[in-house]
Order: sequence, then structure tokens, then C-alpha cells
Amino acid sequence: MVEFATLRIDNFKSLERFDIGFSKFTCLIGLNSSGKSTVLQAIDFVSQQMHGDITGWLGDRNWEVKELKSKLTDKRLIEITVAFVYHEDIYEWNLKFNPVLKKCTYENIVKYGPFPIIKNIFEVKDSKYMIMKDLETDEKLTGDIIQDYEGSFLASLKNEFLPLPIKEFKIYIQNIYSLDLISPQELRKRSRVGSKLGLSGANLSAFLNTFTEEQKDKMLQQLQKCYPNLDALEIKKSKGGWSRLELVEKFGDKKMSNEAKYLNDGILRLIAILAQLQSQKSFLLFDEIENGINAELIEYLMDTLIASKHQVMITTHSPMILNYIDDDIAMKSVKYIYKTKEGFTKSIPLFDIPSMQEKLEMMGAGSAYVDTNLDKLLEEIETLKVEE
Repeated sequence: MVEFATLRIDNFKSLERFDIGFSKFTCLIGLNSSGKSTVLQAIDFVSQQMHGDITGWLGDRNWEVKELKSKLTDKRLIEITVAFVYHEDIYEWNLKFNPVLKKCTYENIVKYGPFPIIKNIFEVKDSKYMIMKDLETDEKLTGDIIQDYEGSFLASLKNEFLPLPIKEFKIYIQNIYSLDLISPQELRKRSRVGSKLGLSGANLSAFLNTFTEEQKDKMLQQLQKCYPNLDALEIKKSKGGWSRLELVEKFGDKKMSNEAKYLNDGILRLIAILAQLQSQKSFLLFDEIENGINAELIEYLMDTLIASKHQVMITTHSPMILNYIDDDIAMKSVKYIYKTKEGFTKSIPLFDIPSMQEKLEMMGAGSAYVDTNLDKLLEEIETLKVEE
């Protein structure tokens, strides 16, 4: 069992010496342009290191590689540290990504044992690699790197050459999935192939067509809690292998079928989110979770996300969403994202701020946030940083 514990990233867009910790459920809040979406992009960028197709990832986002680096510094490399837990043991993956070469020119994975033991179990340095094949005997595999690759060198290696913790971590990172560019227009389209949902929601119908009947039935049951008249979720096939999503509603003894192109934005977004919760992905990222979804459905959606087997991270512009999070979860999961006077994005657990702790004792998390003067909150955060 792997869990993503913390991320430190330096020189990625507005993220400079940026640190954030993760719970099983994590919620990012903050003002517009504070960098919430950038945090999701950074996590997706980390995931792409294990896929190895940086060029394709940039193309999907319509980005140029020069846009990855911060415009606020002169640093050349993007540096990343990921701490993860595997069966209660703590590991750390460190990498230095060269945007010009589109690959990590240095990386290592260390295992932390009983203090102060640190074991280096993987390393790439000076075009050479070292893999500790057996963590008990310290048997190592070493060699020169002769193949070309993008992202992490691990992306180019077969899993059979990796010790179990690295193999499981690699699979976990590969299975991070982001829906930070979701577009209802893409969700409405018919699709022909697609074993996964695109960043924008493309290939929804083809993605749902890969589901088992059990998965479809579970999704239908979840949707019926929001839309009681819903009778069926169907994927229809047409000539040429095209798939289209249709929802069937029942009113009395009459049934009415609507193709996806006629459905409203909210139900399409809800279908896309619930579909990911039926997937085998590890860590799910959802941007602006409340967009287009009726207020009366948000509580159900939040309960579903928090109870999910996946690690989940959301961003929201609506402080009232926080009121659907229990106080004990809110204390651990709600992160306030803000920008410094220098333009760098930073993160702090919202209820680590003394004034917010005090308010949470008297009111809900969302109400406490609404009741806060954000200019004063930033002053308090800066005071805390100075004291540290």
C-alpha cells in the first residue's frame, strides 16, 4: 500500500520552494490566481515523469517546455522531492528535471529506517544508474545509461528489474489522474476509442464503455441518489465504432432518453467525477469541484469523495463547501494557497493559523473562512513565518 505524503517543488511556474502535505482527502482553497490549479498541474507533472512522455503531456496542455520554469527566478532546473509511505516505511524520491532535455538528469530514492539510518536504493547520476535489487542483501544493479528517455529514468525500466517498494511507487505515481481542464463540451462528444478520460473530459462515452456491468450499476445507483427519476445509464454503439452516452429517465410509466449532447453541465461533470471513483487510479485531482453542480448535490458529492478508497485532492472557490467537511478532517485536509509579495505560491494548513483554529471552535470551517479578512490573514501568516 503506497500513499503520497508530501511534495516539495522548486522552480515550477509560480511554485518556488513550495511544500505541501497530503491527507487521504485534501482540499485547496484560496483567492483567484493564488496558484491552486498550478498545484494540481505540478502533481500531474510529477506523475508524467513516470510515464516518460513529457512531449505528449505538453502537447495535451498546449504548453511549450519553456512555460514550465518559473519566470520569477533564473534557476535552470526544476527540483522535486516526493515523500511516500509504503507499508509504514518512509521513502523519498528526489529528482532534478532539465526542461531543455525534458528529462531528469539526477534522481534518487532513499529509504528511511530507524533513526538515523538512510539507505539509498536507487540513483541516476552522471549518466549512470544504480538499483538496489534486494533491500535485504543490498544486492545492486549498476550500469551506464545508453538509451534516450524523457522524464524519470524509471519510466524506461521494466518493473521486473525494480525492488517491490519502487515498483509499487512507480505504479502509484503513474496512476495519478487529473481532471483540471474538464470541459462540458468535450464530455458531450461521442467518442470511438479511449481506455481513459482525457484531461478535458474527452472520450467519456468510450471510457464508460470499458466499465463492467457491476461498475455501471454502481455508478447508476450513485447518480440515482442525486437524480431519483434516472432509470438507466447506457452506452450505445453506432457504425464506425462510435460510442455515445445516453441517460434514461422514468416518469410514471413513461421513459425518456437523452443523449449526452443534450445534458446539462452539472450532470456531465458529476458523471465524469463518479466514473473516476470507479477506476483503479490511485490519486485523483479535481479542479473547481463545485462548478456547474447544483448546491443541493454538493454535500452528497463531498461525502462520496471523502469516503473514496482513492487519495483525492480538490480545489474550490466556494468556502461553503468546507462546511460539508467534518472538523477533524478539515484540520488535516484544508490547505490555504496564497501568493507572497514576490509572486510565489505558498501553502499552509488553514487551521494551523491560530485565528482560524479559534474560529473553528465556534463555527463551521466554511463560515470561519467567510468570516475572515484575507488581508489580515496574510499578515498573520507572514508573522508565523518570521517566528519560525
